[in-house]
Amino acid sequence: MAGQAGPGFEESPEAIDEHAKQIEATFDVLKEAAALSNDQPIGSEAFGVIGQLCFLDRWCGNVAGQARETLESAVQGAEYHVQAVQAWAKARRVDEESASALVKRASEVRGG
Repeated sequence: MAGQAGPGFEESPEAIDEHAKQIEATFDVLKEAAALSNDQPIGSEAFGVIGQLCFLDRWCGNVAGQARETLESAVQGAEYHVQAVQAWAKARRVDEESASALVKRASEVRGG
């Protein structure tokens, strides 16, 4: 976001909405990756005799498990961020709409 002013950011509701769309797309990719990480692991036969002797299947399984945990953590963080930005966008939009309505009403009162 452009600049920080006080406790939040000063951005237009449109910019916040655009950011929300971007993080939702990223969130979807993370969810898909996490779901795919739960597919069947590669069997030990895929590593051949040398791979089996070196326990490559176990090593790869451990690394895959760590990657799966990382993806699940990223999904949780992304979900929280998506919800926070949506709430921020909604609050910001209400503020902008309220200010616009107030200015319009003040103009009507002065003019009429």
